Amino acid sequence: MNNYDNYPDTCPPVTGKIGPKGKFGGRKYLYFAGNNYLDLARRPELINAATEASKKYGTSSGAGRTTTGTSDLHLELEEVLAEFKGTEDALIYPSGYLGNQIMLSGILQEDDVLVYDEWAHTSITEALPRTPNRAVEFAHNDMEELHEVVNSADQGVVLVNGVDPILGELAPLDRILEVVDGRDFRVLVDDAHGTGVLGRNGRGTPEHFGLSSDKILQTEVMSKALGSHGGFIASSRKLIDKLRVVSNTYRGSTPLPPSVTAASIAAVKIVMDEPELREKVKENAAYLVDQLTARRVDADWSGSAIVRLDISEEAARGLHDHLQNDMIIAPYTHYPTLDSPGRLRITVSARHSKEDVDCLVNSVTEYLRE
Repeated sequence: MNNYDNYPDTCPPVTGKIGPKGKFGGRKYLYFAGNNYLDLARRPELINAATEASKKYGTSSGAGRTTTGTSDLHLELEEVLAEFKGTEDALIYPSGYLGNQIMLSGILQEDDVLVYDEWAHTSITEALPRTPNRAVEFAHNDMEELHEVVNSADQGVVLVNGVDPILGELAPLDRILEVVDGRDFRVLVDDAHGTGVLGRNGRGTPEHFGLSSDKILQTEVMSKALGSHGGFIASSRKLIDKLRVVSNTYRGSTPLPPSVTAASIAAVKIVMDEPELREKVKENAAYLVDQLTARRVDADWSGSAIVRLDISEEAARGLHDHLQNDMIIAPYTHYPTLDSPGRLRITVSARHSKEDVDCLVNSVTEYLRE
């Protein structure tokens, strides 16, 4: 018998499928955490596809994509992703964290300046030292400072989170495009938390803003709203072909195993066929904010699956413990680094009921009243 009470992390380990409710340390909790925004990770279609693929192909691709590791499943997934995104081609890789390294290896020019938001995800900031290009940070969503930096450079790339992973804020891509208009700058959007949730077709933050500029590039994942694993880039065939050749990160990585690849194919098809899942996420987030606001709790929501509470770090830590005692998981975390202020991260999924949300609201307001 495991002694989960002594587990060192802030939440007990997962001991069952994750959905609106989940088992942690063998006990059932309401789950307002994680990234399973459309509740696809426990869908029978994904589970059955993964099982059948394992039976047919085994558990591993057994080699890299540049030798003998490409399967017909990999090719099908890339074709389905290109259809989903409305692009010519797509490239998949085993971890979404690798996407910005892969993209930069193919788009950077010698004199490019890399301009990144101070709250950029670590997959962005850790990709920067791999390049010899000059990197400049600008204050979070500060368009005036971004304008000054861009005007001081001849060319480059602006790197931002499409959706802030903790607060749910959206990068103001429309305003960023105005800043770089007429200049030799592109905008790289790490859209891990936008894909599948934002936009009419679930294509992410640019679609949410109605943008289709060729200056915008996206790196995306299948490990969040799509309920599977891995990352992808969907773009022109010219860029995808180049990335396959020049990216050592891509070339040196063992590709997604058959089970994950098949599950991802099933997930993308669901996202295209069931837009009501996105609408339900928005409905649940709006309902949560309305209920909290009605009880004088300062809450905000920008359109993603993430809801922000404007409370102190001390209150966030205490609220995490209080919720867990009430059998509700909503983690206290530091982002983007351990030096960042601690915050409570609350997310909703397409399958949360209003009763689930009411339980969360009651527990939050009970604690904050105290």
